[in-house]
Amino acid sequence: MNKAAQETGGIGPKGPISVLCLIDRKSVLGTQINSRDSSLTLQPARATISPLLPSSRAKTQQHRRWAASAASKGGRRERQNFARRSDQKSLVGPLPRDGTRMTAEIAILNKSAVALAADSAVTISTGEREEKTFDSADKLFELTRHNPIGIMVYNGLSFAEAPLQSLIKRFRSECTCFEHVNDAADSFLSYLNEFGCSASKRVQEESIKNIVTPILRRITQRYQSEFSQRLFNTTAPAPGTPPVDFKQLATSILDKMIGAHERIYQQAQDARFVGGGLPQITEEIEKMLRDAVTTHFQMASEDQKNRLFAITKLILHKNIVSNGATGIVIAGFGTKDLFPTLVSFEMDGMIGGQLKYVDRNIIDIDREGEKARVIPFAQKEMVDRFLYGLDDGIERQVTSFCKKTIPDIRAAILNHLQFEKPEDRAGFEQSMQGAEEAFIDGLKSKAFDVIRANSQRSIDAMVEFMPKPELAKMAEALVNLTSIKKRVTRGMDTVGGPIDVAVISHAEGFVWVKRKHYFPADLNQRYLARVDDRVRQDEDNLHAATRPRRRPGTGTGKKASKEAKNRPAAE
Repeated sequence: MNKAAQETGGIGPKGPISVLCLIDRKSVLGTQINSRDSSLTLQPARATISPLLPSSRAKTQQHRRWAASAASKGGRRERQNFARRSDQKSLVGPLPRDGTRMTAEIAILNKSAVALAADSAVTISTGEREEKTFDSADKLFELTRHNPIGIMVYNGLSFAEAPLQSLIKRFRSECTCFEHVNDAADSFLSYLNEFGCSASKRVQEESIKNIVTPILRRITQRYQSEFSQRLFNTTAPAPGTPPVDFKQLATSILDKMIGAHERIYQQAQDARFVGGGLPQITEEIEKMLRDAVTTHFQMASEDQKNRLFAITKLILHKNIVSNGATGIVIAGFGTKDLFPTLVSFEMDGMIGGQLKYVDRNIIDIDREGEKARVIPFAQKEMVDRFLYGLDDGIERQVTSFCKKTIPDIRAAILNHLQFEKPEDRAGFEQSMQGAEEAFIDGLKSKAFDVIRANSQRSIDAMVEFMPKPELAKMAEALVNLTSIKKRVTRGMDTVGGPIDVAVISHAEGFVWVKRKHYFPADLNQRYLARVDDRVRQDEDNLHAATRPRRRPGTGTGKKASKEAKNRPAAE
């Protein structure tokens, strides 16, 4: 059989494309992919047959690359229009396509203090396109003037299209004392929820679109990628057999993608929402979700669209956050806290008038519990590797290597053994397969955890007695480690710039160890004076609020006794 491929018209990413898959001189098998339409049409393609010469082989490979590009771009114009309405330009918007979070932050806790450190890199992005990176963003702040509590922000620096920096400063000027750090975190979430509810209808709709659209886009991309791969790997049918039904192939692949996401979101737990319970999906939200599904999956059947619509509702309710989620870290001391506490969570926008968030860490340093902790946030691979000798990537590589290597060992052993009966060999092989599966399960569920736990105990034992200056130096060094890694590897420098460092303790409160300014202090003496006046006024207000109030006419000493004698008995 002489296999050949030949272009059949306007081949290129911008025009109709005919892809011929392993055709011979007697039968032509092909599909037409029209990139001008949002749907992927599967039609028989006419072709002239020519021998597959060396010169045409390279051309055929180029045509295949074009075809794959066209399949991935099919309907992109309509999706871009929808995404243009749903993706607003923001600071540190959606994550890069590899899912890397954009920043590096460290929190180190022991019984006496908390050290917080954050880099200054910020990426201005629109949708999935990363446009520019700057090294001057503020991510570490003092949360309240009445308690030694700090807050760090990662991944997203805005909420409801308002800068989080401004919202944090407004909360700081309005909040009161907190007995515990958990109370401060709950109060801040309620403040953001109230602000989100006051946002316009358009802003709240954009919040929902920013959660749902990336997931639908990911399903579309995976569907198109697998379809293109199956398309080019399809062999020509034998003589007398019916041709491949590409429409059925596309339907089965999309069903597979939908089923995988259904299992993921159905097994996930519900997210938390400010105010408790699950938000109500109104008719307006349902219409928005159905429009999003129709925009991304015009080629899908009604049953598939209904299943995708059910997935979008699960996306809003489950604790799997989107790429654009904003991470919040709050740490310090409440008025009744002897030891520091850290609370971290990720917010994923407003849904039905309620703020969606997922708890990530709750660390409460105590004499009987955890005595010290080192916690990285956002991009934490290098910190995990430095502290524990492992990170998620290394664990996946080790697991993959074992899965590929162990069956070869089993085959080598079986080849050197002799069995009297075939069923003995089959039984022995089955036992070895069970042992292999148990080994892989133990590696993932126990071995890696034991390695991390042992390394963590040795680190925590030193951090427990580390003085405050050393806590600050260690936090800065760990952030700088990730920054250097990003600087010498490929990709954008999503970690970098000056590192802000603060130490929080009962004795000194919130203290800046390193802090960047975009202006020189000696040229802004009036600004510094205004800050001093504001701090002095806040202290006076706090003392006035906590000072016990006396009844009018009361005093102290002889004056009080004299006033008491002259006071009428009716009083």
